[in-house]
Amino acid sequence: MSNRQEKVAQLRHALLELHKALLDAQRIEYERARGRIETRGEFLGLVLNHPEFEWIRAMSALIAQMDEWAEEAEGTTEEELDGIVEALRELIRPEGNNKAFTPKYWNLVNNAPDVTVAHVKAWRLVDGGASGASASSSRRAPGGSPAH
Repeated sequence: MSNRQEKVAQLRHALLELHKALLDAQRIEYERARGRIETRGEFLGLVLNHPEFEWIRAMSALIAQMDEWAEEAEGTTEEELDGIVEALRELIRPEGNNKAFTPKYWNLVNNAPDVTVAHVKAWRLVDGGASGASASSSRRAPGGSPAH
């Protein structure tokens, strides 16, 4: 496995972990408001179609783009991958400009431990593997205050 493929595989794994943590946390919020989701099929239908899960689809789409890039690795460029990674970085940074995604995302980063851990892992990879400073700045709420 090439260095590039290994980095993409690590990032993909971290993003899938983050995506799952987001879905699980959003499911808990949904069930608190509306009652238990009975089956996996019902949950899948909600993830695909319900407005309360719609905000997560921005991340789902970027993960799908990364998968497409990896499948077509021979005919793709580093610039294409860089564009996907930049879009992911923009999506999960505290000052992100996706009005549907950013506030809900940071609410979960600040209040759901599994999301917090998964965010830090993903941020370290999308931020170029930067150490300390990036990891600590990644736990800031949209208003810039440190996460608790």
